This record gives sequence, C-alpha cells and structure tokens, in this order.
Amino acid sequence: MSECYITGTGQRIYVHERVECTVGPCPIHCPSAHHMLAWRTHWRDDRGIMERICPHGIGHPDPDCKYSNQDRVHGCDGCCQNRTTT
Repeated sequence: MSECYITGTGQRIYVHERVECTVGPCPIHCPSAHHMLAWRTHWRDDRGIMERICPHGIGHPDPDCKYSNQDRVHGCDGCCQNRTTT
C-alpha cells in the first residue's frame, strides 16, 4: 500500500505508509532535527531523491533521504552546510 503526500512544492506523490517507517529518520513521516527541516520538500523523480528547497530556491538533498547519500551532487549555494554563526 502507499499513501499520497503533497510536497512543499505542491507535487502529489505516492509514498510508503507511515507504519512502514520503523528504522531511522524519514523525510516525510519522521524527519530528524536537521537545519533544513523548515525548508520545502521537493521530489526529484529523475534522481529518485527528496530535496529541500533553501530560501534562495536551490534544491539540496534531504539528509534524511536514504538515497540522497548516494547522490549528493547539486547546484549548491552553501545553504545545506550546517554552519554555526557567532
């Protein structure tokens, strides 16, 4: 079975059900407390990964997407790097 999920960019995609999220973080049902959490989600069907869209409109691989660790190349503006400012 699958359930419908509307991404932060308005895409309608079908994903696994919440009950299937039993191990580790999930960008849809159980995201971790990463610094991109408030950014809109966007599914990249061409790459099979979930991205987070930064305030500048750039897509960055969601750190909770298990497939994004295999495909980290993106047009980066540095927002996905967790920086601490003083």
